[in-house]
Amino acid sequence: MTQDTLRSTPARAVPGANAATAGGLLRHRLLVLGAYLVVSLAAVAAFGAPDRPAVLWWLCGLGVITCAGAERGVRRVIMDWLPILVIAAGYDTVRAQAANLLPRAAVKPQLRFDEILFGGTAPTVRLQHLLDVRPGVVHWWDYPVWIGYLSHFVVTLSAAVYLYLKDRFRFRRLAALIVTVSLAGFATYFVIPAVPPWLASRRGALAPTYRVVEQVWAHLGLTAVSKVFDGSTSFANPVAALPSLHAAWPFMLLLFFWPTAKRGRWVLLAYNVFMWFVLIYGAEHYAADIVLGWFYAIVVYVLFTRYWARRDARAPSAAAP
Repeated sequence: MTQDTLRSTPARAVPGANAATAGGLLRHRLLVLGAYLVVSLAAVAAFGAPDRPAVLWWLCGLGVITCAGAERGVRRVIMDWLPILVIAAGYDTVRAQAANLLPRAAVKPQLRFDEILFGGTAPTVRLQHLLDVRPGVVHWWDYPVWIGYLSHFVVTLSAAVYLYLKDRFRFRRLAALIVTVSLAGFATYFVIPAVPPWLASRRGALAPTYRVVEQVWAHLGLTAVSKVFDGSTSFANPVAALPSLHAAWPFMLLLFFWPTAKRGRWVLLAYNVFMWFVLIYGAEHYAADIVLGWFYAIVVYVLFTRYWARRDARAPSAAAP
């Protein structure tokens, strides 16, 4: 193999990188697993049954212990998709504190930002007045908005599945980006809980606005599902607004795929614009929440791409001997 060939070999071609990283754990996997289970049982005996967030984090730990370092098979698949469980655990951890976060949730900063940017009136108020949003009234265009809001849980996952089938290397990088921006958002929700427009209206801090997604669910006769969106802290966190991960995830996809997706980049750009409309019109987020979500995505993307570039540049020279 020539020196030029070595220089052109990407970092992913270096064999055993994952195994080397988790070498210590692999040599002592059974010992570590046994200790993990013993400590878990002792904690249950001392403190009682764990709550849901604790169970999710426990499963994350179990997944890492049993699957870290695997190069193939079921354990490799579990390790690759563990980020979904990490995101669920992070969100549920903050959601469990939502009742305590509500009293100190911020209202004015993001509302003031929108009023300054849009001539004195928040864009949600303008849009809902323009498109005649009223309690109990669902228009035909509310259904695309409802679908657009729910697409947050499908589009990014679909992109991840596509990469998993086509390019595992890029899949793992996308997973790292999405997990990082999500955990950064969850940490912000805990430090700075923020009231979305629909909740600000209920508190009298904003002119009347209505949560479109909740109204569509109720109009479909699925009242049990609509209760998830009524401000209850049992299943959702009503003050998880700043930054908007509904805006950050699509924007991260746009950043990630822009260099390679010649045609699809315009689809992603249109999707981001549509999501902006969905979140503003649906009273889910202020423009301030969306801008901060984009900012988080940019910062995470830039930091990771610079780190990967340096690591990839070093990898061929490290593998040459």
